[in-house]
Amino acid sequence: MRVLIPSLVALMLYPPPAQSLDAKVTSLHARAAGSDLEALQRDVTGLAALARRHVRAVGLEAALADFGTAPWKRKANGLHLWGVTTDGLSWFDAGHPDMVGTNVNNITDIEGRFWAALAKQSADGTGETVFSLLFLHPETGRSARGLHTCFFLDDGKRILCAGAFQDDY
Repeated sequence: MRVLIPSLVALMLYPPPAQSLDAKVTSLHARAAGSDLEALQRDVTGLAALARRHVRAVGLEAALADFGTAPWKRKANGLHLWGVTTDGLSWFDAGHPDMVGTNVNNITDIEGRFWAALAKQSADGTGETVFSLLFLHPETGRSARGLHTCFFLDDGKRILCAGAFQDDY
């Protein structure tokens, strides 16, 4: 017991260093959810929380620059960040930069879901916090289930989302 008490006091006085935000993002991206939708949901909501925290810490402009580099940047359909405006304009997409500037209001997934509308509903709380989409996976060409969650930025017009698709190949 004498050894335990000083150890606990030492931990309280000198806690282990907190994991840096970059280390948390790197750790999140290192995991493979595969076809486990619960793991995928945890990863997507975790990335959204880290992104929100990063935007608040460094400002939107610096955060967006960071989101385009390691450890934030991911290949298309991997765990990545993307954004739309309330008017349906793609304004940011780390996974699909070719989409930026496109009006995506009328674009649906394979099952006919309008993903810009789902992003807005996720962000404003009128829809599912985490929503599902079905698209062709760019590496396999097969349909792949994806999960996404979104939040509003301070301007109330732009929505930032985290998403990822199952990788069960």
